[in-house]
Amino acid sequence: GLYRLKKEGKIISPIKGLYVIVPSEHQPYGSIPAEELVPIMMNFLHAQYYVALLSAAAFYGASHQKIFKFQIITNNRMKSSLKFGRIKIEIITKKTIIDLPIQDFVVNTGYIRVASPELVAIDLVTYVRRSGGLNNVATVLSELIEKIDVKKLIALTDKTNNIYQLQRIGYILDTIEVIDEIKKEFILTEIENYLQKTKLRYVALSPMVSVAGSSRSKKWKIIENIEVESDV
Repeated sequence: GLYRLKKEGKIISPIKGLYVIVPSEHQPYGSIPAEELVPIMMNFLHAQYYVALLSAAAFYGASHQKIFKFQIITNNRMKSSLKFGRIKIEIITKKTIIDLPIQDFVVNTGYIRVASPELVAIDLVTYVRRSGGLNNVATVLSELIEKIDVKKLIALTDKTNNIYQLQRIGYILDTIEVIDEIKKEFILTEIENYLQKTKLRYVALSPMVSVAGSSRSKKWKIIENIEVESDV
């Protein structure tokens, strides 16, 4: 009976032993929405997770493009992606995600855990390829800036030993235009003041591009091996 229902698209089995009913209104898409499916899956696995990157940014209104996959980060080893009809879930594995700042959002199947704006910012510059490239990261950051608490951002980079990512975030924001320039200048001042108290080394803006012949930003200790442009 389960095989027949699955073949008819009335249920899906994202994980062995787990069967999820697909109501008639969602059957044309091949699954219930990803934000409703993910909590069911993770509760079943008793796994830690959070919605990340572009998918998380969308929860804060910082998504100018249609997102074709739902991105989550988890400490549970799983397939790197799941697909049910039009619903695609990209899964990124990280060794530990305990004590990272998460916010709960209400969905039809309960609550879904979403990275805080500050965690989203750090993850965007960490997983650039998965975030649509550096220019897209810059665009999302320009929109996410409204939600970022710079003191929380600094504390998080310090806690997770990601100071070099704070350098990149500062450089990117300093390079692009944003709607709220006042908020931007406040954030940049706070980041710069913090970094001045820290012994920094030069880091490449993009770790995926050669640094040969690249200029350097003394202010942010960034090797400018790629040009950043925002769509805003």
